Amino acid sequence: MTQLKPPAYPPIVKTDDDRSRFDRLYHDLVQTIGLTPADALLQATAQFQLGFDAQLFRRKRRKKVHLAGSGGEHVVSPDDVTN
Repeated sequence: MTQLKPPAYPPIVKTDDDRSRFDRLYHDLVQTIGLTPADALLQATAQFQLGFDAQLFRRKRRKKVHLAGSGGEHVVSPDDVTN
C-alpha cells in the first residue's frame, strides 16, 4: 500500500526528515481515522507543531498471568489477549 502524500507542506516542514514525519501523520489521519484531506492537513500541521509522530509500533504480547481467586480457584488474568 502506498503512502498518501499531502497536497502541500506547511512552512514549518523544512527537512526531508520533517517531510517524511509529516507524510506519516497525514497518511494516518486520512487512511486510519478517515478525516477528509483538508481536515487531515490542518490536524497534521497542528500535531507536527506539537511534536507528534505517527510511527506505528507492534504491541508486545502480554504473558498469561495465573491468579488465585478468593476461594482458591484458578483465575486467568482478565487482560490476557491469547486464546
